[in-house]
Amino acid sequence: MKVVGIVANLDKRNAVDQAERIAEMIREGGGDVLYEDGLADLLSSSCPRFSLEGISREIEAIVVLGGDGTMIRTFRRLARKEIPLLGVNLGGLGFLTEVRQDRAGDALSDLIGDRLQLQKRNTLEGFCRRDGKDKEFFSALNDVVIGKGGLARVIQMEAFVDDQYLTSYMADGIIIATPTGSTAYSLSAQGPIISPETDVFLLNPICPHTLTNRPIIIDGKRSIRIKMITAPEGTCLTVDGQIGLPLKEGDEVIVRKGSNELHLLTAPGMSFYGILRSKLNWGGRTHY
Repeated sequence: MKVVGIVANLDKRNAVDQAERIAEMIREGGGDVLYEDGLADLLSSSCPRFSLEGISREIEAIVVLGGDGTMIRTFRRLARKEIPLLGVNLGGLGFLTEVRQDRAGDALSDLIGDRLQLQKRNTLEGFCRRDGKDKEFFSALNDVVIGKGGLARVIQMEAFVDDQYLTSYMADGIIIATPTGSTAYSLSAQGPIISPETDVFLLNPICPHTLTNRPIIIDGKRSIRIKMITAPEGTCLTVDGQIGLPLKEGDEVIVRKGSNELHLLTAPGMSFYGILRSKLNWGGRTHY
């Protein structure tokens, strides 16, 4: 019997109903279900539950109901426990939560029958260095972003790859993204889409004031160091759009490949390119 945990974005209007529906499908397929604590509180005090921070080894997979933000929060709270995650999309674009609600039954049947594909996605990790001291350690699945607050002042930065000087930036900010994160904020900043199995980072300036500053793809074995030459009021480091750390002049942000991976379950035969076609509405024939 496969033991499956269920996590839901409780801000979604139909999340609880969908969780109960998903649980019933899993049980009908011969699996057993545990509900994440916050979800369990809304169902029944007696229903089987688990904590993401203290997850039991008996849970073999987790179904995540929500969007990509829910997937990222779930992954973060797992604290380096590489349990496979299956995303069911309850809302937006959803590159990580790629299963549509109307296809959930097929996906869950494949989950119970061990027919899903397992993808491993790279992460980022790093820290801020201030006054020669390393502090504020972080990890990210999508991206690490240096950006400014409400004041219309550019940020001046220097970028280094393995301590070799790369270039200087005058820009609204900079994005350091994984291939997974290439379809997140970086895509809106005109960055390239990167296939997730590649071992690289993306360094993408946001609205650079020099037209020759372009996105650059860097080998994942390297480290990236960004030195803050100026840091206007409100400048901060944002991790996966969910954690913010204030930055000041002279600070350095060091980023490298993470020591853990996201284990992502996808439908049989579904490729990253198929997901792109579906999510970005590619592939339609144009008639002139």
